[in-house]
Amino acid sequence: MTSPERFMNEIPQPEAIVDLVEEAIRHPWPKNQAEKNALFKRLGWGQGKKSPASTNDARDIADHFHLEPRDGGPPIFATSRELDGLIESIHLQIRLDSALPDPQATQCFDAILRQLTNLHGEPTVPWHGQRGLRKMWHVNDIDIDITYNDSRSSLTIGIQDERSFAEVEAYARANSAE
Repeated sequence: MTSPERFMNEIPQPEAIVDLVEEAIRHPWPKNQAEKNALFKRLGWGQGKKSPASTNDARDIADHFHLEPRDGGPPIFATSRELDGLIESIHLQIRLDSALPDPQATQCFDAILRQLTNLHGEPTVPWHGQRGLRKMWHVNDIDIDITYNDSRSSLTIGIQDERSFAEVEAYARANSAE
């Protein structure tokens, strides 16, 4: 089976995903290229393919990674976003939004949430209107932001510097329909 087929059809082990998240937040957020390189090395990531992010700002760069977990599970697609040369966030995509609903996927995602709750306490919901599909933790000045898609068949985990996220959250609150 090809990597994209495995990504769409196989369910990762929750422990493998939580281990990646924990490794990403174990140290302070990278403030320069050497610290970013050290983080990527700890995560087992090689240099990704750089491409412009989906903004009109040429300073906003996205690196895309295809990760093969150490446990032999299905691949994880990841993106790191940089602004002005500093890493702003890392996003782990666990199955695509177009993946069909799967009870095993929902069980896996629920296990990820339980493990993170056991490690970091009860999550918060960043703003209204998320219908329980979004949870957050704040650990070591780093925000962990988990979002299900509507059918709970895919999960995105954002890991980002608190200051950067505070700007994004303020914008979302100001522009929320509720």
